Amino acid sequence: MQETMNVQKIGQDVLHQLEDFNRNMWDAVSFRMIHAMMAEEPALKDSYQNTQEYRKQRFEKALKQAHGDKKKAYQFLASENFN
Repeated sequence: MQETMNVQKIGQDVLHQLEDFNRNMWDAVSFRMIHAMMAEEPALKDSYQNTQEYRKQRFEKALKQAHGDKKKAYQFLASENFN
């Protein structure tokens, strides 16, 4: 019975990870789709580049806090407490 519970728990953990991954992918894809539709606006011409630069800076900050460990850096970025 213990093995069954462990398999179910692992299955739930994998399911939650997949849900989080899908949510993050949708966020990225929808941002690009919306940006592409709005790129005709002059005020938004540089917003994609600015967003890329902002994301790069955040990752560098997370990487520094994680002492070069990329997996920990991504965990920092995914946490709600990272600023």
